[in-house]
Amino acid sequence: MSRRGGSLSGKRVGPNVGYAMSKFAVVAMTHGIRREGREAGIRATVLCPGNVATDMTIGKTGVASHDMTQPEDLAELVRTLLCLPNNASVSELLVHCQFEPML
Repeated sequence: MSRRGGSLSGKRVGPNVGYAMSKFAVVAMTHGIRREGREAGIRATVLCPGNVATDMTIGKTGVASHDMTQPEDLAELVRTLLCLPNNASVSELLVHCQFEPML
């Protein structure tokens, strides 16, 4: 299991190009896993959240922590994805805590 996660940074390029590149790679890898594993019943979803209230983002993004996506909300989304039947596979899930005109 990969500990690398997706991010909205993998859907757009911001000021930290290296970070965005690593997230673009996670998106591509997940789509590759979906393609290669489909016949074996393997599903893969790239979860791409924006600002999440964690130590990495609080006080560094200009978004108040109470306005960010909460970690427990992402956990609930993951639980929902895991409960879906194979014929309802979701390839990408973009999670926004605020309006983003580019996505």
